[in-house]
Amino acid sequence: MVATVLRLKYTTVRHQLAREWWRALLLIGGAVWSLSLVPAVLWASVQLSDESADVRADILLVVAAICIAGWITVPLLVTGLEDTLDPGRFATFGVSARQIAGGLTLAAFLTVPALFFAGAFVVLTLSWRDSGWGVLAVALVGAGLTVAVMVLGARVAVAWSARAVNDRRTRGVLLLAVGLALVVLGSVVWIALRDGIDSALQYEAQTLMEWLGRTPVGAGMVAAESATYGRWWSVAWRLALMAGAVVVLALAWRDSISHALVNPVHRGGGRRRRADAILASARDLPWGAASGPSRRSRLARLWRTDEPTRAVRARMLVSWGTDARYLVAASGVVALPVIFFAIAMPVLGLDTRWAFVAPVMLAASIGWGRHNDVAYDHTALWLDIVSGSRGGQVMAGRAQAVLVWAVPATVLAAVGILAWTGRWYAAPGLVGATLGTLGATLGVASVTSVLLPYRAPAPGENPFGAEVGSLGASLGAQLLSSLATMLVLPFVTVPLVLALTVHAGWGWVALVSGLALGAAFGVGGVRLAGLLYDQRAGSLIARVS
Repeated sequence: MVATVLRLKYTTVRHQLAREWWRALLLIGGAVWSLSLVPAVLWASVQLSDESADVRADILLVVAAICIAGWITVPLLVTGLEDTLDPGRFATFGVSARQIAGGLTLAAFLTVPALFFAGAFVVLTLSWRDSGWGVLAVALVGAGLTVAVMVLGARVAVAWSARAVNDRRTRGVLLLAVGLALVVLGSVVWIALRDGIDSALQYEAQTLMEWLGRTPVGAGMVAAESATYGRWWSVAWRLALMAGAVVVLALAWRDSISHALVNPVHRGGGRRRRADAILASARDLPWGAASGPSRRSRLARLWRTDEPTRAVRARMLVSWGTDARYLVAASGVVALPVIFFAIAMPVLGLDTRWAFVAPVMLAASIGWGRHNDVAYDHTALWLDIVSGSRGGQVMAGRAQAVLVWAVPATVLAAVGILAWTGRWYAAPGLVGATLGTLGATLGVASVTSVLLPYRAPAPGENPFGAEVGSLGASLGAQLLSSLATMLVLPFVTVPLVLALTVHAGWGWVALVSGLALGAAFGVGGVRLAGLLYDQRAGSLIARVS
């Protein structure tokens, strides 16, 4: 059965390469990139062989920790690269997990990234060759087990994350845990680096590496050091720990395969309702009510309170509150600002004024991320078109649903940074730049979501997965949206920079220009997206279905 699964995998890959040229480019590019790193890996191995055993072990431990963290996190952020390993695709074949687990596991180790990292770790561990054949053997075994932890850890991370965010009982707990983990991680990094990077490397980093050497993260790479000094009991328990971790991950991966084979995709919103929340929202929300014709016309011009717009807005608010795909997207935008504020600033020793970048970065991440609006809402695309809704109304409803939660989130982040820095005089400039960035990037993303739609996971499916053939289009949409965002950001952020570096009076200019330009870019982008939506209605359905 293993041979059958592998043959099916490579047949699928061959057909994908023949049908979708961008996959061949990615495969060739990955192979060329891997080969280009071979000289660097060989050079690193030679340099490591000249170091003492403890320094060599510490360096290899750090490399292993970084690689394991990357193998776990990158598949959650960059999806669709290896969709032939999705166990759910075998659900219709009537096979059991026992029959296909071996083939899927072996296939995971035969991908280009897995083969490259396996070869790189073997070359790096050859730096122990002068310490004797026994030490080299221990190093090779430890490296192999470390690579196994990487590959299986990536598979389990994706499978378990998908199961957690699609379960209404665990989704809230998971998101809360992720938020607390980010706060704790940011606090720990800030405390560790507040005395400077030299102090952190001398004290905190050494303590961290010592403890990582006792975990499956680094035990395999430290075992060779123990063998060098003849501490064979330490070698035994470290390798046994690594082997045990591999066994546990393999069992967890097999359990995930079993779950995917017997649990069909749940298409619901995540919680049971006694009433139609979308129709009720469209009728009863405060901004949909009006006391008279004049007030209704003013609100309609300001907030587009016509029925189709309210219906789309209500539908999207339900999605943002219950759909795992949108919840993952909402939580993911926090990562970059937190990394910049908690890690980049203390490591680089930046002035506290650089903290004002974090709220602007958060607003840009939220707006930029909406380049996949049409892709994520593709299940309602046909309904929007055949019900007679105009493109401007549909795109306005989607943008308004984002603003409902994004405006409070960005303003709260700005207030938090102001309180942390104590520079309240810069409040007008920061608020203006933050809201201007949100409006400008949201307008740009509205246009790119219509220009470059792509297939995305349907409601209830794995939010970390991707439809076959969607990666090239998604990368194109992200690249175009990024370039357009970089072009418009200076218009709303330069006055804030002047307020922080030249004169505080520029803050009021930043407030006025940020709100005006943000509204102009946002409204203009939504209207342009609506026109493109009407012109491309038929092709949109073809692109996302």
